[in-house]
Amino acid sequence: MPKTTLIVATDIDGTLTDKNRKISLRAVELLRELQKLGAVVILISSHAFPAVSTLADYLGIEFMVAETGVCGGRPWRPIYVKPIQAREEVVRMVVERGFIPTESNNFRLGDISLYPPKNMGIDEALELLRDILKCYDLDFTYSGFAIHVFPRGVNKGWGLKTLLKYIEVEGEILALGDGENDIPLFEVADLSITSIHSPEKLRSAADIVLPYSNISTTLYVLEFIEKLLRLRGGISLRDIKRILVS
Repeated sequence: MPKTTLIVATDIDGTLTDKNRKISLRAVELLRELQKLGAVVILISSHAFPAVSTLADYLGIEFMVAETGVCGGRPWRPIYVKPIQAREEVVRMVVERGFIPTESNNFRLGDISLYPPKNMGIDEALELLRDILKCYDLDFTYSGFAIHVFPRGVNKGWGLKTLLKYIEVEGEILALGDGENDIPLFEVADLSITSIHSPEKLRSAADIVLPYSNISTTLYVLEFIEKLLRLRGGISLRDIKRILVS
């Protein structure tokens, strides 16, 4: 029986980084090792395409999905982009209501990234944004760092499946994430894993919730998979789930 390709789809902020947003060098080392062992590693983020491109380029990761699924491809070489129509008009409308474009907003290929209006809580800001965008075919999510606006139907899960179709890769998807914007990613994965410290909605969507910090969860899973690949040469995510929950 031919080996099934292992696809490791991982969020960046909060998943590959510590609480101070410093990336784990051990996590980078493990992702590189997984690639050498035949896995397809894909970085998936709500950050701007240039930012994710720079990171993937220096880390040696071949594929990436950015802007909450709006665009994806190889570093600096987008394979697909599904931008917001009338983007400048939408930006102008939300700014008039007090929202603040993030520093990366001018460098994004297709989505919009915002900070809430000053002195406004995130829940109130999301309700206000819902009212502003009610006549547009748009959706939005809060990543824990900023609010991201994108075409309805687009999300991290859609972005991953779109990228895999373009690069003609099929296999079993292992997803790692730490925020509610990772729920659509978990929904398309064959196995999804998160930390007990993640939001309740994400924990409910996950197949496995581990009792460690976010970065410790990531390291535990990546080290476990790396050892199995070295020992067996190939692994089934069903077997991984059985072992981790036993």
